[in-house]
Order: sequence, then structure tokens, then C-alpha cells
Amino acid sequence: MKPNYLVHDDIYVEIRKQGFNGWGGNQRLLNAQLIDRFFEIDQPLPLGQLLELGCGEGHHCRAFSERGYETFGIDISPTAIEWAREKSQSFGISGHYSVGDLTQPNYQFETEFDVVIDGNCLHCIIDDDRSIFLNNVNKALKPNGVFFVSSLCTSEAESYLTYRNGLPYRQITTANELEVELAEAGLKLLSKRVFQRKGHCHITAHAIKAR
Repeated sequence: MKPNYLVHDDIYVEIRKQGFNGWGGNQRLLNAQLIDRFFEIDQPLPLGQLLELGCGEGHHCRAFSERGYETFGIDISPTAIEWAREKSQSFGISGHYSVGDLTQPNYQFETEFDVVIDGNCLHCIIDDDRSIFLNNVNKALKPNGVFFVSSLCTSEAESYLTYRNGLPYRQITTANELEVELAEAGLKLLSKRVFQRKGHCHITAHAIKAR
């Protein structure tokens, strides 16, 4: 059964109607956890051009822009991208935003990137689409570029799906399965951390383009 990735646009429309500042509510946007975890690695990270996958209304892009990156954001939701452009203009922070579907094979990027960030997008990608998505990540990176992923994971023995309105909605993998997926896409793991939480665990990982 194929997922409906455009359900995320429906959710963004509803979020805006309800007056929230972004996905996950207002409090989540005040939490710079992903930014902090990106820099928690004991080796130099490249500056330059940074792409966020599933950028939403752009709060991570704006934060990285303030740290000296030229930022680009892609999201499947037209509502999210319109919102990101509005906020970028409102805050006076430059950024490049575009609507795109990274589950399409051989996605055409406008440039190559020093860093690609996945801020909780990968667990929204289901089954065979995940390998397409990660191969597109590899394609987006410059040689030796860094991929940073923040994703739900499970401490159980096997991955599983969650459903919304009868359709696949989230794919929750084990940490080891994610490492295998990265390697198969030509992304060599540099570091990973698993954070135990009630319900789903959370994983962050740095990888480098290896081929």
C-alpha cells in the first residue's frame, strides 16, 4: 500500500489555520536540539552550502543561516515552502526554498552541497522509497560532504510501520537498520547517538559521502 506523502501538506494547512508557528507546536520551535546535536561531533564540520530535507517552515534553515551557512530547503508541502519564504523575508534572513519530492529517482538538485540535513524527514519515507531518498542524498552531496539525520527509531528487534487513515505514515527502524541503509547509499557512518524516550526512541547520525 503506497503512502500519501501529500498528507503533510494537509497537516501544514491545518497548523496554519490553528495559529501555530510550525510543525509540532510553538514550543518545539524554541528547542534548538537538532542544531546542538549537529555540532556535537569531535571533528571539523564543513561550512558552505547546506540543504535541509523536509524543511517545513524553515526554522532549522534560519538557524543554520545565522551560523554562516548558505541554506536551501526542500519540502513536499507547497504550504510549508510558502510559509518558509514568508518567514525568511519577515526575519530578514536569506534562504532558498523549493517544493520537491525526494522519493523521485535521480532528483535534479540545483547545486551540490557541503552539508545535507534531515530534520525528522526520513521516518516519513516508507519502504523502497527510502533507498531512493538516501541515494538522492548521496547525489546532493559534494565529495566528502556530510549528511546529518535525526529520526525516530525503535529499540525493538525489527522495524515497523505506523498508519494514518489506513495508509502507511511512519517507518520506525532500528539503529542498525539505519546504518545499513546509509552504507547501501554510499554514506559512511561517522557517529550515531540513540536517545531513549517513552514510545519511540530517537537517533541522530553523521555520515560522509563515501562514493
